[in-house]
Amino acid sequence: MDLLKERQNVAARIGQVKRELGLGVLDRAREEEVLRRATSLCGEDLPEEAVRSIFTEIVSAARAVQQPPSVSFLGPEGTFCNQAALNIFGHSTTLRSADTISEVFDLVEKGICGHGVVPVENSYEGSVNQTLDLLYRHDLKITGEAFLRIRHHLLGRADSVEEIKVLYSHPMALGQCRSWIRENLPKVSLRGAESTSAAARRAAREAGAGAIGSRTAGLSLGLDILVENIEDSPNNITRFLVIGKDRTSATGRDKTSLVFTLRHEPGALHRALEPLASRRINMNRIESRPMKRGSWEYLFFVDVEGHGNDDTVNQAVGEMEKACSFIKTLGSYPSGGEPWDQQ
Repeated sequence: MDLLKERQNVAARIGQVKRELGLGVLDRAREEEVLRRATSLCGEDLPEEAVRSIFTEIVSAARAVQQPPSVSFLGPEGTFCNQAALNIFGHSTTLRSADTISEVFDLVEKGICGHGVVPVENSYEGSVNQTLDLLYRHDLKITGEAFLRIRHHLLGRADSVEEIKVLYSHPMALGQCRSWIRENLPKVSLRGAESTSAAARRAAREAGAGAIGSRTAGLSLGLDILVENIEDSPNNITRFLVIGKDRTSATGRDKTSLVFTLRHEPGALHRALEPLASRRINMNRIESRPMKRGSWEYLFFVDVEGHGNDDTVNQAVGEMEKACSFIKTLGSYPSGGEPWDQQ
């Protein structure tokens, strides 16, 4: 306790220096270095996830004596996005729920919130297309990422599964539990909701209604967990992004995200990606999306290993600009590491 108190006093003095120098409170790169160093020392008897959780809260408390960051997330409370925001920033954070992903972007762009947390892809159902489109349209940066192990539960007030006549959830959650639903609730009416938490709220109000969602959402509304872990894939993981206006410094284990468009010419995609291959820069992900401004016009989203300040990545992006009709760096940020596991 004495060490924690001393840490808070030091954090307060550092906060004063930051204010005098006009520096921001949040430093994602520095915080990630602290977490990585702590988890590297955990050993066999102390789980890495426990160390990450403990130190995330310690860092969050230190931030709070300077100025708690304001973070918007796709809500309402109890969603997986809410859990991801807490995992990333800790509980000593000012959280603001948003009804849509678009609202998260608007709150950050207008400066109402300093940061936002949004889902971008799921290992089972694929990309969240709205997030990709908004990354292209808004002038914000990706400043971090986190992976969350998704566990879906059947929630409701019914005494048994057989009493469920209507099942609510977010379309992606319904898709992630498709086989279980087909086998166990084949005649139930499926209805989409804005989020898994919103689905739980509807199930709490309607007789004979159930919801697919998190344990947190169910317990907060007094719902029973009728069946646990109904997701079809044991490796159901969602990737979340942190968005903001600040740029993140290099940590040594980083990613850079890009979006670009191509001319309709033979070999255009090969020429755009060749600068990465020639420098042996690993590409983690590539995906195309319609631009929605004309037929057969596409955006290409790419994640590569390395930071934009690295010479090799910087040079590669410079060469890619010559081959692309448009290119935009969406951000360089610390790699997310192992998934957080939510029960």
